[in-house]
This record gives sequence, C-alpha cells and structure tokens, in this order.
Amino acid sequence: MHIKASVTARSPRSKGCLMCRRSKVKCNEVHPQCSRCARRGTECSYPDALELDFRDENSKAAARTAALWRTRTQAARLLHGCSAPSRTLEDLQDQILAAFYRDFDCSAKVSNPWIEFFQMLPTLYRRSARHPSSPTRQAIRALALAHHSRQQQQSVPQLEIMARTEYSQAITQIRLQLQRSHGIPSTETVVSVALMGLFDSILPSPAPVESWHAAHQHGAISMVRQQIASPTSAASINPYLLKYQYLLMVINCLNQRSQPQLPLQWWTAVMDPEFSAARLFCTMYRLAQWQAEIDSYIVYSNHHATADMVDKLLAANHALEAWEAQLPLSSHFSEREVRADDSQILQWPGAPSRVYVYETSWNAVPRTFCFATRIVICQNILLCRGDNEDAERTIVEMIRHICRSTHAVISGSGGRNDAEEGLSMRGRAIVWPLNVAFSALQHNPRVLEQVSLESAQWTRRALQHVLRLSGSSLALNMDYKTG
Repeated sequence: MHIKASVTARSPRSKGCLMCRRSKVKCNEVHPQCSRCARRGTECSYPDALELDFRDENSKAAARTAALWRTRTQAARLLHGCSAPSRTLEDLQDQILAAFYRDFDCSAKVSNPWIEFFQMLPTLYRRSARHPSSPTRQAIRALALAHHSRQQQQSVPQLEIMARTEYSQAITQIRLQLQRSHGIPSTETVVSVALMGLFDSILPSPAPVESWHAAHQHGAISMVRQQIASPTSAASINPYLLKYQYLLMVINCLNQRSQPQLPLQWWTAVMDPEFSAARLFCTMYRLAQWQAEIDSYIVYSNHHATADMVDKLLAANHALEAWEAQLPLSSHFSEREVRADDSQILQWPGAPSRVYVYETSWNAVPRTFCFATRIVICQNILLCRGDNEDAERTIVEMIRHICRSTHAVISGSGGRNDAEEGLSMRGRAIVWPLNVAFSALQHNPRVLEQVSLESAQWTRRALQHVLRLSGSSLALNMDYKTG
C-alpha cells in the first residue's frame, strides 16, 4: 500500500502568502508563518489550496467556452436536420432532463436521506429560470446531457458537444457570479460547482488532467468552508447540500488516505439524530482522520502511537458491529437462493449462490456502507500489526455481505417502477462498497485465497456493471495476482 506523510513543510501550490503577494515580493512559503512576515511581525496567511485547484480548472474550462459554443449550432443541425425548428431541440432537452430526474431519483415524492440533495434539483432548476445569471440551470442541463450521452448504446458526439457547451456556460456563469459577490458563494453557486464535479465523473475532460473532477470537488469544499465561516451566510447554507458534500468528501478522503478538510461538528449539526446512519457517518469521518495519522506514524516509526491506534480501530469495529445489530427492522434483510429470473449479474460465474433481500433498495445502503467501513478498519489493523487472522476473517465476511447485498441495492424491492426509477443513483450507492471489496481482494493474497479467484472476478465484473449503470467513467486497474 502506498504510504505518504500527512505533514509537509510547504505548500507547492500556494506561490506565497497573501501579504507577500500583495507586496509583490518573493515568499519562502514556510508554514505556518513565512520568514518575511515573522521578521516584520505581520499576520501571515496562505490562499486556500482547494480554492486554487478549483480556480485553475475553472480558467481552463472557461477558455474552451468559445470553441464549444461555435459547435453547438452544428451539433443541433446534425442531430435534427437543417430544417428542424428550435422547439424540437427544446423538446429533446426536456425529455433528457426528465430521464435524468428519473434515473437519479430527483422526482421521488418521499423524502430520502440518501438522495435529498438530488431531490433539490427540480426546484432549483425551475427557480433559476427566473434568474438568467444563475449557473444552476446550465449545470443541471449539462449533467442531464452528459448522463444521456453516456447511457446511449452508441457514441453520439453531438450530445457530448451539447453537454460540454452547457458545462462551459455554467463555468462562465460561476466565475461571473463569484466576481459579483466578491468571492462569497451562494448556496446555488456551491450546488453548481458540486454538479460540475459530478459532470466530470461522467464525461471527464478530453485533456490529460490528473485530478479531473477533483478540482471541482475541492472548489465546493472551499466554498462550503467560506459560507460557514461567513457570519452573513452561515445560517443560509442548505443542509441537504452540506450532507451530500460531506459524504463525498469523507469517501474521497478514505480512498486517498487524507485528512477531511471540513470539521466534523458542521456535519453532525445538520444530521438528524434519528437517522440510523448518523453514527456510521461519524465513524467513517474519524476513520479518514486515523488513516492519515497512521501513515504519518509509519513514516516516522512512531510505534507507541501505532499501537494506540490499533486499540481505537478495534473499538470502532466492535462499535459498528453493535450498531448494525441495533438497526431498525426496516433495515434488516432476509436471505434466499439465487433464482433463474434474477438479474444478469447473478447468473455470471462466481456470483453468490444466496442473496440478501431488504424491504427497499435504499434500506440496503447503510448496511453495505457499514460492511465497507469495517473492511477499511481491518485493513488498517493489518497495516499496523501485520498478520491478524481476526481482521482477515472479518474482511472476508464483509466482502461476502457486500456481494450478497449488491443485487438488493440495484434491483429494487419488486415494485412496478423499481426497474426504472433511481437506477443510476442506486448504482452509485453500491460503487464505494464494491470498490472497497475489490481493493481488499487486490491487495491481500490471503483474503483472495479465502474468497476464491472466481468470486473475486465476479466482484470485479459487478463493479464494472454498476459503473456503467451509473454512467461513471472511472477507470479501474483490473489486474489480479494468482500466483
């Protein structure tokens, strides 16, 4: 496993503190206070690295706007014929938007904590029609077009051109809005930036960019930080947006072994204490912190701190096991044999012979997130201790739980509309648990041996399937070591 220190002496992206920038002098970028500010006794602060990432990517995207705009008219002609009226294009966009709302469960009538951010979008789209300067309308339309483009059986370059044109218009409007508000973002600006990050996970930039959608995720986090820090806007931040942004941030930090950039108390302040996954989310947040600390302890050979961390990890694993046992009946599952009429993924070689049945697809999500979190906890125990049969046994058990729950998440509970409504969103809900299971199989030969190569290959195919289902363009390293 790649280990990196969580502490650095200087920020490679800062290009000097704000005081040195203002004075147009060279800064030696020592943290927390540069030498010039220390010598002069002045306050020393650095630009937000997350915001710099976002603004750099924003500038690149905005530069493509003119070229993409020129191709839009040609794209419409190729799609509809030269004589097609503009109403036809508007009708097509309305159909694509309706399909996006259906696939991402935006139109769900019942409030759902897992999709409440997406349930905001139809209202924001209608509201933004009255404000031409709002980027939200273009951001939602860009995402809908990108999703529709990815869902087509064959490539439709005209749709992609239209999607990227809307994307670039949204970027331009975001820049203008931030300039007008002197850099203080509104909730709609943050929503638009978050949607741009989602867009880039569906249609990544054609240019070879290492971070692709990470820049927009960083920008959204930076804006959330600004909003909450500002006394005039803290009360107005939408809790649905905040919870969605936190969940994305924590999962990314768990994947990248980095510290969360926002404090836990902002998340817990908007979490419903009755929500069954509240404790799970707090554990995921703390686990992201612990991973970054573990990497630092290993780099600096701090064996005492590493041993203390193992105790924390063991306690967290036991606490999650107890939390799972106390979940309400609606989150419980029954078990049955796989049937011939089950979905195609259960007919593939290596598929589980038995599957879990939950009351609804969304009720399966907290369990699968718990299974994945316990895998990550036990992987860190192995990282600190080396061989540990209990940790390996738990990883194997959790992988099997995730595989048996996959069908329940993406198949629905058997209702008439389950096959259509929210399918892409449900696919995204199982991506992280399957990815954690897949990673554990890749990096631990003893776990792979116990699960079996055939089952591991099924896990890989199931992950590929849900990535296609959700429209994600994430690339995977699929190599298995069998020797």
